[in-house]
Amino acid sequence: MESSRHTSPAILAFAIVAGCAFLLQQTGFFNGIFSTDILASVKAEDILSASDIAAMERPVVQPMTAASIDPAETASVR
Repeated sequence: MESSRHTSPAILAFAIVAGCAFLLQQTGFFNGIFSTDILASVKAEDILSASDIAAMERPVVQPMTAASIDPAETASVR
């Protein structure tokens, strides 16, 4: 009688794990995990510097001109 050939349990376990991982990848379970696409892009006008941020925080001051003075205010001063 011939004896059967012995197969290592580690090889069987590896084959089962590899097969399961392949099937999970095919069904979409790992969809996007193994891709290396860069999905973001940066444009030059999207970049803010420290001076841009400071300019946005500073309130806009309108210069005083003769046209901006209310005549009613000057009449009450006289």
